[in-house]
Amino acid sequence: MAAAAQATVAPSISSVAKQPQRFPAPSTSGNSKFPLFKTSCLAMSHGLVSNTAVSSRPNDGAAKLIQPVVKMCGITSAKDAETALEAGAKLIGMILWPNSKRSVALAEAKEISRVAQSYGAESVGVFVDDDEETILRVSDSCDLNLVQLHGDESRSLLHVLSKNNRIIYVLNANDDGKLINALPDEKYELDWFLVDSAKGGSGKGFNWQKFQMPSVRSKNGWLLAGGLHADNVCDAFYALKPNGVDVSSGICAPDGIRKDPTRISSFMRNVKSLGRSQ
Repeated sequence: MAAAAQATVAPSISSVAKQPQRFPAPSTSGNSKFPLFKTSCLAMSHGLVSNTAVSSRPNDGAAKLIQPVVKMCGITSAKDAETALEAGAKLIGMILWPNSKRSVALAEAKEISRVAQSYGAESVGVFVDDDEETILRVSDSCDLNLVQLHGDESRSLLHVLSKNNRIIYVLNANDDGKLINALPDEKYELDWFLVDSAKGGSGKGFNWQKFQMPSVRSKNGWLLAGGLHADNVCDAFYALKPNGVDVSSGICAPDGIRKDPTRISSFMRNVKSLGRSQ
């Protein structure tokens, strides 16, 4: 994989071991049993409250708050990448699996990588059950900063790929919030874990109340994905306190492929109201 300038996407941590706080399972439009969270998300979406007013609530300013890293995935054009980057995304994901409606050609992926890196962000190539030769070839051709491994076949290559590639390792949770695939051996150095629903990119989430993030080791912590959008990202963050969030369908235009600048703006406005204590 070609070397590229790295951006500081989150303070380095050696482990993520905290058990999540317990909240009732959220709905897609917010958690009605926790009106503060729902109101915060919806009000921020419509610009009705300031960032300061919302961000001060979790810790009342007693501790330094670190904003969650944002990965915007399913980017299909340099134009959409620029919109995401201008809004504050630090990780730009591209689907390099031909069976996805959001898959991109290699030439376009390379251009998106270039744009991401020009903003000091990082490009991520998403691979699903690809073989070693394909992942290495595409990663190098597209000048990717990180490779994201979905599917048992791709994950089984971790021992090879981790030698020369920076890895986002995907864990999938079923509707009840139970992990359905195994954790990798801790001897492999990973940049991120990413927890997604059973079928990533579907716009469907999982039960946050029942989910417990296992103790794992990675450089940057973990990203939460699965059905996130502007109106529920606050609930998701307060429930699980991930180090970052990953959004795709939740910022799409009606065609489900292109990104919607208004949805991107609303999502980022809410994320910027959040912070985890450090």
